[in-house]
Amino acid sequence: MRPFEHINAQTVHETTTLLGKYKGKAILNAGGTEVLSILKGEYLSDYPDAIINIKTLSGLNYIKEEKGVLKIGALTQLSEIAKSPLLKTYCGALVEAAHSVATPQVRNVATIGGNLCQDVRCWYYRYPFKIGGPIMCLRKGGKICNALTGDHRYHSIFGAAGISTYPCASNCPANIDIPSYLNRVKDGNLLEAAKQLMDFNPIPAITGRVCPIFCEPECNRSEFDQPVAIRCIERSLGDEILKRMAEMFTPPEKESRKKIAIIGSGPAGLTAAYYLRRSGYRVTVFEKMAELGGMLLYSIPPYRLPKEVVRKQIEALKGMGIKFELGVDAGKDISVTKLASRFDALFWATGAWKEKPLGIKGERVALSGLEFLNKVNAGQRDIPGRRVAVIGGGNVAMDVARALRRMGAEPVVIYRRSQDEMPAFGDEVKKAKEEGVEFEFLTTPMEASEANGKILLKCVRMKLGSRDASGRPKPIRIPGSDFMVTVDAVIKAIGEEPDRSMLPAPFRRKVFKETSLVHPLGKNFFAGGDFIAGPSTVVQAVASGREAARLIAQSLTVGKSSVKGSELNSEFIPPSFEAAPRVHIPELPVSERIKGIDLEDTPGLSLREIETEAKRCFNCGCLAVSPSDIAISLIALDAKVVTTKRTLDAQHFFAASATRTTILAPDEVVTEIQIPKPLDGVRQNYLKFTLRSPIDFAIVSVASVITVERGQCKDARIVLGAVAPAPLRATKAEDLIRGKPINPNTAAEAAELSVADAMPLSMSAYKVEIAKTLVKRAILG
Repeated sequence: MRPFEHINAQTVHETTTLLGKYKGKAILNAGGTEVLSILKGEYLSDYPDAIINIKTLSGLNYIKEEKGVLKIGALTQLSEIAKSPLLKTYCGALVEAAHSVATPQVRNVATIGGNLCQDVRCWYYRYPFKIGGPIMCLRKGGKICNALTGDHRYHSIFGAAGISTYPCASNCPANIDIPSYLNRVKDGNLLEAAKQLMDFNPIPAITGRVCPIFCEPECNRSEFDQPVAIRCIERSLGDEILKRMAEMFTPPEKESRKKIAIIGSGPAGLTAAYYLRRSGYRVTVFEKMAELGGMLLYSIPPYRLPKEVVRKQIEALKGMGIKFELGVDAGKDISVTKLASRFDALFWATGAWKEKPLGIKGERVALSGLEFLNKVNAGQRDIPGRRVAVIGGGNVAMDVARALRRMGAEPVVIYRRSQDEMPAFGDEVKKAKEEGVEFEFLTTPMEASEANGKILLKCVRMKLGSRDASGRPKPIRIPGSDFMVTVDAVIKAIGEEPDRSMLPAPFRRKVFKETSLVHPLGKNFFAGGDFIAGPSTVVQAVASGREAARLIAQSLTVGKSSVKGSELNSEFIPPSFEAAPRVHIPELPVSERIKGIDLEDTPGLSLREIETEAKRCFNCGCLAVSPSDIAISLIALDAKVVTTKRTLDAQHFFAASATRTTILAPDEVVTEIQIPKPLDGVRQNYLKFTLRSPIDFAIVSVASVITVERGQCKDARIVLGAVAPAPLRATKAEDLIRGKPINPNTAAEAAELSVADAMPLSMSAYKVEIAKTLVKRAILG
């Protein structure tokens, strides 16, 4: 064993104080059976600093009746419960459960409180450190539940316990709850999938085309074969949403008197407008351009993002009652002061349109990359020359170069670092090369001049030095490496930055934190999107717009906002493992791509294809089951668990989480169990199926408390154990038998309903039949 501090607590207050002091690094020793396993096996990822012995506490070992309530102290041994005359009279299910635990020797020391709080029994989780090192399963900080692809015979058949942050979702800037909406897609429930997706992202038809795929590299499926094609699923679902826009984008049922102005109709502004309008606010979006969409419409070329998709998205938002005012340059045509007087809140999201200068002699001959893309998106197809130099290595440079190539030009990209340091998306660089775009890496222009209708670029070769403030190697000129590049035109695309000149001076002087999603400028006045962060991605702008909507709604309602933050779903999630290959993602061949600029590169997937692909999602939950024999009996008996902080219904005490088995706070201790004295006519049963002997851990267990009058069921509580991450009420079975005669037919029908929501994997499917048999026996008594 590793060293640890051993402390004998004298009071409950001292116990909770010590737990708070050690901040999750201390373990309670009630009976010793669980603690000994932890210390000897050393299977925890974080070994405890202290063991707090609470056997020394007095006053927590009792069984008594007070005012019609049976009370059991948390340190009462299971052997005492198993032989208690009082409990045998009124709580037969609990007595049977206590008697079924392990051996007489264990029951003589194990306590009811310890049994409720014990850790899971999964062998991957409990694999001893000394035998080849620990298995880093999901519960111990690993990436995946080993039972999913390994032996899961004794694991959950009702889904997995979710983790607080799924790898795919946590790497998504918008924190989209990807597993939850994929679950709906795989079930064919596209409407619910769409609603869940839109809780986090209202423009999936757009992000599903242009997102650089932050999520897929983190997908745990890639540990087995290839990641789930999340972006393709999002795109197809987004297209379906736009087909049903009248159903998906509806005006709010209740409308607030509060008015909000949004400056800018790019992705951040449109996202904020959606969530604020959905919350009932009156929203007006101001846009200085002649058409809505911001960089979505004017900067991203149509082969990546067809303009009709953007226009449909805006049409959908108009259907919600959002107002749009075009040709209004906020800060010039209408002052910030006037906007603040007309509206209750402002969100400034005008993006980053100010291009950085090259800083070289003769720069005036260089054309603007953004202006070139604006013209392309407006329908102009004239090229500035056959041979065109594109200076820069970011996404705008790639869009310019690829657009030029499709329009018949011969672009050459000049970039001062190597390909590895390019800020452009890797997939865009790869496609540009496939399409015939030339690259001059480790090259920078020094001077530009015109001669005989051509442009002469004096360039110099570079080498990489130590890392600079950007975290990339600094490019250093190589003396004597000058050379000339002759082209017909030069387009600069070395980066953009926000133009904050239209803000009043007090706001311009504020320090902007580029790492924040939203920046407060004043009371109910926020800025976000690229206006804060500089050039980023569409999905990052979505995250900023949603956060702005949340903060504005919160400031105006003086309470919790109805706009979702980054919280994820906590329900049981269906595990999934299908040895299926990743869907083939169709893409036009290079020969077709370079023929024109208006044809989309990737046609997209059918709804049937995304349903099949969604089934490849692991869901990344923990399949370990709740091991407590006592728990299901207490839930069936409608017991309460009393702690040092609160009194809980027993069924709410257990947590379906991949990191916790109960909802106890780090400094919270169970002190008592309270059971209402059962009425006459109550049938109680506890049944347990094990593989080897009655003292083994349950494969399936069932506890039932059924009130019968004149042969008919008046009330029922049926609870399943060892089949899910937490004890599970069979509510469908309970509802069925209430008011019906107790007979084999009713019991059989209820047994079927008790496992109606089961979702076993291949090796654990046998547990379904065992559960049905035990439920039937429990009902019939």
